[in-house]
Amino acid sequence: MEIQTSTVRYDLSYLNQVFQGNREMINNIINLFLQQVPEYIREMEECVRKNEPLSLHPLAHKAKSSVSMLGIKDMENDILQIEQDSKHLRNLEGLPLLVSRVRENCQIVYDQLKEALERPYVRE
Repeated sequence: MEIQTSTVRYDLSYLNQVFQGNREMINNIINLFLQQVPEYIREMEECVRKNEPLSLHPLAHKAKSSVSMLGIKDMENDILQIEQDSKHLRNLEGLPLLVSRVRENCQIVYDQLKEALERPYVRE
């Protein structure tokens, strides 16, 4: 599956609704994502490398809310799949590909969000 990099991969509608357009609060959530989620994904990659599927579940669970709040649909679906498959020890052969796709998506979204934070106003 080819990941498109030109289109915006996130949707701030939910955050704009919850925080009533409060830019500071929205940017705080974005910054939390930027700080935490890449680290969770690095840890997931380590779990895959060490063949420790049960350790993937809590990491995917932690990443899920940030990914969901930022409306990153493709990544959200993969995170949910990783969470469920690792928890129930099923489809283990597919976990490396899912984690790899999440990493690729995260890098694209990370770059897009960093750029968005530098713009005068983030409302998308």
